[in-house]
Amino acid sequence: MSVQEERGGDWQNGLCSCSPCGSCMLGTFLPCLLVGRTSSRLRNPADLSPESFNGDCLIHGALSMIASGWMYSMIKRTEIRQRFNIPGSACGDCCAAFWCQCCQVIQSDSEVNSRLISGPVCQGYDGQNEMMKVPHYP
Repeated sequence: MSVQEERGGDWQNGLCSCSPCGSCMLGTFLPCLLVGRTSSRLRNPADLSPESFNGDCLIHGALSMIASGWMYSMIKRTEIRQRFNIPGSACGDCCAAFWCQCCQVIQSDSEVNSRLISGPVCQGYDGQNEMMKVPHYP
């Protein structure tokens, strides 16, 4: 499956848009899983079922235990903003992650999901190069 990235323009999903419901629940109660899923989508956009429990999830979870998970969320938000050429600043990323981390990780997940457009497979049929060989019996 080919994946195209939509670049430029403002955030397509608002900071206070709490949808879909599954992402909203994860962002509120287990944001580390949503951060992991979003990071997995960024690494491999063609993956239809991105992994939530991964290294990014563990880093975010560990930092959250010392009340610093928002810093990792801020870094991920900045990566998303730069990758998709979304205007903004590090200060804005910091404020969004610090003041409303759950809203910010939900927005990031929705943004990545909407900007990575899955299209049809563009590769045509590739037939066998060699002909089938029939054994010759004496």
